[in-house]
Amino acid sequence: MCMMVYIASESPLPLIAWNDQCPAFYVTELPRPQDEQVRVQFSKPYVYYVGSHQGCGCGFLYGQYPGFEDDANEERDKRESVARLSQYLAEAVAANGPIELFACWDGDQAIEPEDWGNITPEDIGGEVFYLEELQFLVIGAEAGSNIS
Repeated sequence: MCMMVYIASESPLPLIAWNDQCPAFYVTELPRPQDEQVRVQFSKPYVYYVGSHQGCGCGFLYGQYPGFEDDANEERDKRESVARLSQYLAEAVAANGPIELFACWDGDQAIEPEDWGNITPEDIGGEVFYLEELQFLVIGAEAGSNIS
């Protein structure tokens, strides 16, 4: 089962294509019909799927489980995916105002969030980072409650 990460904005955001030859952070229109269910989570009209180097949202975490560390290459790739997510969100917030983010396990797109928060793009990253399942975040320029 994969972690799915979606973002929404008041205006269109730039897409970043998935590259099979060089997997990395990407942003796409909702890729599958079942992803359309996630629209109920958002107040903003433009909804996108964001994926890590792993192709899903599972690569947007590191350091969550001490003693179960990834090898050096996977750790580097996860940190890079998270850094690119943070950078993308910083640019999106600067251009469009607050961005909404919803994270869930695949199949749970229409389930109501259980965890809410207000953060800045700079809150994404650090020594340990992960998104909670069924987490809804508003990402803006103002400081808010931190996660992970």
